[in-house]
Amino acid sequence: MRFLWSFMILSLRQPGVAARSILLRQWPNEAIWTGLFLAVILNALFFGVLGVILPNSSELAMFDMSPESPGLSMMVSALRSVLFAAMLTLGGRWLGGTGRFMPILSLLVWDQLLQLALMSIGIVILLISPQLGSMVFLLIGLVLLFVLLNFVNEAHGFASLWRSFAVVLMASIVMFFSMIFIVGLLGPANLGLLENV
Repeated sequence: MRFLWSFMILSLRQPGVAARSILLRQWPNEAIWTGLFLAVILNALFFGVLGVILPNSSELAMFDMSPESPGLSMMVSALRSVLFAAMLTLGGRWLGGTGRFMPILSLLVWDQLLQLALMSIGIVILLISPQLGSMVFLLIGLVLLFVLLNFVNEAHGFASLWRSFAVVLMASIVMFFSMIFIVGLLGPANLGLLENV
């Protein structure tokens, strides 16, 4: 537990160093896939418990993660992570990078766990002070973007974060339209979304 806390701090302070440490480990594919599904399950459990403890909290309405079909929701979440890793890999290679899919997926797995930890802190602050919580979530978003850019930078061997930003931007655009397609295919009600949206 102490190691995880130390590595989380390292990821926030020196994300490039943390990324190199993850990449040098050369994790087995089975470990990476297991980590991905663990991150998806932890995310679903976290918001499920949060929904039970605070079912009517208006401050947490934006984090409603309890659809009618939780299994389908977790499947879509895992698919989204895999697709994003694929887009980061292809986009980075198109811009001259050398990153490979599985190492990039391993970085995204840790990024998701880091995001969950930071969101836990942010939600506690949001419940105490909605105004301060909103600012904290904005800061968390910026920090996570900085971490992701450094992760992509290390994975592809880029010399500039601007190139990483271009890769993340392209991947995000593809993800946006892909999720619209998935929602249309599966139906918004099955994913816990409003049908009018």
